[in-house]
Amino acid sequence: MRDVGLVQTTVRAETATRGRGSSAGSEERAGVRVELVECERRYGVVAALDRFSLTIEPGELVALLGPSGCGKTTALRALAGLEQIDSGSVRIRDVDVTALPPHRRELGMVFQAYSLFPNMTAIDNVGFGLRLRKADAKSRRQRAGDLLDLVGLSAQSRRFPHELSGGQQQRVALARALAVAPRVLLLDEPLSALDAKVRAQLRDEIRRIQLEVGITTLFVTHDQEEALSMADRVGVMASGRLQQIGAPDEVYERPVNAFVAEFVGSVSRVPATVGRDGTVDVLGRRVPLPSPQSAFAPGATVDVLLRPEAFAVRADPCGLGVVTRRSFRGPVLHVAVAVPGQVEVVATMSATAGADIGVGTAVSVEPTGAPLFVTEPRAGVA
Repeated sequence: MRDVGLVQTTVRAETATRGRGSSAGSEERAGVRVELVECERRYGVVAALDRFSLTIEPGELVALLGPSGCGKTTALRALAGLEQIDSGSVRIRDVDVTALPPHRRELGMVFQAYSLFPNMTAIDNVGFGLRLRKADAKSRRQRAGDLLDLVGLSAQSRRFPHELSGGQQQRVALARALAVAPRVLLLDEPLSALDAKVRAQLRDEIRRIQLEVGITTLFVTHDQEEALSMADRVGVMASGRLQQIGAPDEVYERPVNAFVAEFVGSVSRVPATVGRDGTVDVLGRRVPLPSPQSAFAPGATVDVLLRPEAFAVRADPCGLGVVTRRSFRGPVLHVAVAVPGQVEVVATMSATAGADIGVGTAVSVEPTGAPLFVTEPRAGVA
């Protein structure tokens, strides 16, 4: 996960060098600025959106991430005009579109369900929106053909949906959304119905196309890996509000609160005691307090949150920890270790280093640096 920053730097460089033109047609337009301002949407006493504000810069891909019911899909639907907000405003290219119906907002949408017309070939599905806009047959087929080429399906243009794989159908749906040259692309968990390998391939393909076209994009997902690997910025939501928005590495490495720290990635919550010299005692070792959280009083009992990569684990007959679970994941080994105080920590190590560590092995475990986050102990937990 530490290479996220490098990935983002590369992505931004690619965006700058490619510019905002498209290989799919000269009518493709540069991305536009999108704003949701103080949006409220309530269902009885439940706030789906609670003074929710979000700005997406031209050509940027922003991913909204959060647990079920956090409001991320409601935010996307409010931008699309499929959900009427109770208050606030939606702006596209500095124009207030809050009162406009979906078809007048110039958006392209791709959802989890492909919704392709079963009686139409791939090229006809892609060109359907252009036909509704009265484009002539020649320009419609040229545009649809260019977009199928963009998504790598030129050879499948004459096939019907039932003759395409799930990943191919989703590419057709993406090409169809782009065919009408929308100003904004909305993606609502478009990959969740696909198997893991196809999902990984298609998310890279969607990112490539989004960069090539240069379209402003809002991507809603519950998959952290998708959000962190694809987005320029990731917004983490809870209870209808943005908890944090920033570059993927920033959200992962510098969470603003315990919710973000525990939701994005994996953490272990370990009891600790604040020292008198800007340190905290964790599992018998003194490590620095994160500087923004150094206000805890010396002697205070706290919980520290640590990523799996922040632990050093080694086989030790005299160690106080015991391995309770072991998960082999290619070059990386995940181990759960029970330590004194009825605490379990999860650590990662190279598979080579952990070759002699199995379930039941006595180990020593210690933190290797400052905690990710320091917070008050959970209520009711000693």
